[in-house]
Amino acid sequence: MKSILSAVLILVLSFQSFGQDNFIQIETNKTLCLFHFLETSTGKPGTSSSFRNYILDSLKQDSDFNQLMNSYSNLNLDYPVKRQELPKKRKSSTTTKELLWIAASNSINVDDFSQRIIGYLPHKTHVQFIELLKKSEHYYDDLVWNNEQENILRIENELGEYKKEIKDLFIKISQFYNTSWSTSVPFKVLLCPIPLERGQTTAIPKGNALICSYLSYNPEAYKSTLGIIIHEMCHILYNEQSPEFQHQIEDWFANSDSPYAPLAYSFFNEGLATVLGNGWANKQIHGELETGEWYYDIHIDGFAKSLYPLTERYLNEGKSLDQNFIDESIELFSQTFPKAMYETGILMNNLQIFVNSEEESEINSLFSIFNYFNVRSLEISSPIFESGYEERMDQLETTKLFIVDSDNSRTIKKLRKHYSQGKIRTPLNSIDVFKDEKSKSTLIIINIDGITKLDSAYEALSKINYIEYGKNYKIK
Repeated sequence: MKSILSAVLILVLSFQSFGQDNFIQIETNKTLCLFHFLETSTGKPGTSSSFRNYILDSLKQDSDFNQLMNSYSNLNLDYPVKRQELPKKRKSSTTTKELLWIAASNSINVDDFSQRIIGYLPHKTHVQFIELLKKSEHYYDDLVWNNEQENILRIENELGEYKKEIKDLFIKISQFYNTSWSTSVPFKVLLCPIPLERGQTTAIPKGNALICSYLSYNPEAYKSTLGIIIHEMCHILYNEQSPEFQHQIEDWFANSDSPYAPLAYSFFNEGLATVLGNGWANKQIHGELETGEWYYDIHIDGFAKSLYPLTERYLNEGKSLDQNFIDESIELFSQTFPKAMYETGILMNNLQIFVNSEEESEINSLFSIFNYFNVRSLEISSPIFESGYEERMDQLETTKLFIVDSDNSRTIKKLRKHYSQGKIRTPLNSIDVFKDEKSKSTLIIINIDGITKLDSAYEALSKINYIEYGKNYKIK
């Protein structure tokens, strides 16, 4: 009896500590908004195209601003940071830019931010970055900040009414994910206003901070923002599972006999965030289950909805993720997408790109793939046969897209030798698709006479709904 009482006491104390009023923090931080402004103006990943168009339409005639943006575009803030203890298929690496976001979320002003990030970047880059932030501030003040104070206060108050609900959901969802979270570290929602009524918004989770843009001229913006907060909170909790449990989940998927397991795993993070944030949590807050679309991607939407009864049962019973949940998730995925192993849209979800081009501008052109496919995980290797290529080419269960844009004949021969695929010929301006049994992955080989043909190749690939292994497809 004594041990039971002790366990109950520990649980009560844990929940009391979560009950601290300042655990959920919803705020607007100007330093972070300024960083967000620079990122958006230069079209960096994870930013709103609607906001960027608004900025450029307003300032495109200002040559000083254009020069400032050119300088920022050429600044490298992304240095890799590897976490060796995490499984490769999880978020096993980050970048200095992610750490910059977190530091900005805690900064009082640009000078304070500068002090917090000493050592993150080379000294010269650090100085240039801070100088650009300061030079851009008056543009941001005139265009956004000075006019948005009333809207900022309004949405902070509207979302503030839901702090208790967010905290309660955080507790229950963290238990489901089997994620321990110290209450000394708050969950912070950092709001960035976009002075529009309609358009695209974005949300990016960084550590304990969720950076969330919203349409400040839309009086209902707080409702959609609330749903985004819960969805992205789930990603944060998934990423913060212990290394041991992350390896355990990966082993459960890897040891499954189902051929659908690798594909189910590649959709698992987004599927869970959707069923929890857009399905179950939405019902807890609003009293009924959303009957429409939960997620814009049909595969994630379909997987999440298939997971709902199972997930709701686990939450109602206070259970955490376990092997049974993983096994049932794989089965549900196979039932929902029986042709998944041949469906191009699913195979492109978890992707490695190998390309011969090494010029930065040509590497950047690879990212137009996001205009054709919903890619959730992407690694790029350049050139194709750079040092250590064997390990990357043999990585298990990831779709491998080879873009042969130069040195074509020799590259095709080396690919044929590496994969022992005697059928790899891939004539110029065509696409071949093969199954590699060793790595249990799909090989897609695009052979083009120059990187300028890449969009035509992507378009041709996007029109193939279901691939046929061993078939050659022409690029028009």
